[in-house]
Amino acid sequence: MTYQELRKLYERCTSGNCTSEEQKLFEEYRDSFDLSDTPWLPVFGDQEKIEKLLKEDLHKRLNTVKPNRIKLFYWAAAALVVMTLGGLFYSVEYFTGKHNTLYANGQNSIKSGSDKATLTLSDGKKIALDGSKKGTLSVQNNVSVDKDKNGRVIYKKDGSKDPHSTQTFNVMTTPRGGKYELVLSDGTKIWLNAATSIRFPVDFTGNERIVELSGEAYFEVAHNITKPFKVLSNGQVVQVLGTHFNINAYQDEEEVETTLLQGSVKISGSRLSPDKSALIIKPNEQAIFKNNQLSKITVDADDVVAWKNGVILFKNADMKHIMRQISRWYDVEVVYQGQITEDTYSGEISRNADLAEVFKILKLSDINLKVEGRTVIVSP
Repeated sequence: MTYQELRKLYERCTSGNCTSEEQKLFEEYRDSFDLSDTPWLPVFGDQEKIEKLLKEDLHKRLNTVKPNRIKLFYWAAAALVVMTLGGLFYSVEYFTGKHNTLYANGQNSIKSGSDKATLTLSDGKKIALDGSKKGTLSVQNNVSVDKDKNGRVIYKKDGSKDPHSTQTFNVMTTPRGGKYELVLSDGTKIWLNAATSIRFPVDFTGNERIVELSGEAYFEVAHNITKPFKVLSNGQVVQVLGTHFNINAYQDEEEVETTLLQGSVKISGSRLSPDKSALIIKPNEQAIFKNNQLSKITVDADDVVAWKNGVILFKNADMKHIMRQISRWYDVEVVYQGQITEDTYSGEISRNADLAEVFKILKLSDINLKVEGRTVIVSP
């Protein structure tokens, strides 16, 4: 059975439009898989349990899915199928076949990102953090800037105040393929994702704690009821007293997403329409700022911060959205040739995996991927 034939059979069966003979054939293919040589398994449970749950889940879906229900995933020879079971993701290689990724000129797979960032001081001096040794990097306005044994950059006040000092700012920037952890002078912890920049005061001297973000970062804000913490990003303002949240504010995304894990936050914006008030969100809610409008949805906040915990995760994402994540973390350019499908996919893999391993998951689609240097060519 060819790729297209199996794909069509799968779609007919999961939409309830197949004959009894077709369903029997499909079940034979379903039952033929073997997990013994699976190259990538989740950390959840043992192999025997996963196989049992997977079979039960597939059988249940075959008998309950309705015509307009969202499709599971594509099945195919040479497909890596990612199944959702009880909110967890399991990947299983069902069949063998030709890999649809080609590395030109025999080049090696591209490695994943790592701890890399540049710190720009108030005087314009730049420090490459991945190449610097641990210890004190700088002292500004009685605040020392230290790199600890874990590679974090920590701002520490010495307790004294200089009456003649003025507020100064530093900027930390991660490149594509980089990430970094920062601790501000008030104790706030920030994790920066790839291709991200944050501007912040060396010390918070006023009545507010204000930082500016471009890209994506996770915040654990130190509580201070007398001094609100604000994040400015793409026209949006997030205000908190002390809480945990994630902001995705990349310039190449259509919207700014603020997701709350703990506490509460207020979101507003200078470009909001006059009749639009500020929005308050609770844990596992996400505020969306798009076209100068605010809205909110319910999400699994742990999924949103999967990147911080070392996981590339996508749920019902189209190929271009997935490739934007890959482009940032693996520092590659993505070029599209031809009409790319708008189908959506779900899956996860360790951010420590090299690019070839990530592409194994993308084999579940009709998409072809060719790597030339640091350029990924995507075609139907």
